[in-house]
Formats: sequence, C-alpha cells, structure tokens
Amino acid sequence: MRFDNECIHVKLLDGRVISVPLQWIPTLYNAMPEEREKYEINQNRTMIIWDPDRSTINDEVSIADYIEQKKEIPNVWS
Repeated sequence: MRFDNECIHVKLLDGRVISVPLQWIPTLYNAMPEEREKYEINQNRTMIIWDPDRSTINDEVSIADYIEQKKEIPNVWS
C-alpha cells in the first residue's frame, strides 16, 4: 500500500491495484502524510486501520467498499 498527494493505492492479493482518491476519505485527506503511514491491516486483510493511540487519525477503511460492483440500475426510460 502506498500514498501519493491524491490517492491511496492498495495492491490486492490477486494482483489488482485499486486507487482511491484521498478526498473520498476526509480523515486521510486532512491528515499529514507521515500520519497516513501509521496504519495496520486487520487479520482478514480486508480493512486498513488507523489507531488513535498511534496516530492523529482515527479511522477504518474497508477495502470491499471500493471494489464491490454496484448493482446496475435498470433503465426505466423508453
């Protein structure tokens, strides 16, 4: 996992890389870069966690929130 000025980039176990804009996660967007690096990954490897005892960030990011496909909304207009 890495950060740049605009995104958090996460490499998945299957080799895909997802990039999520930091603006979508205000706690990360507003944090100093060195604070973003103070994360842990949970045992299931499904969440990124910032512990407020170790960082100024208090947040959890679920990877599934950014990779699940959304159900397609049917077109109701003819």
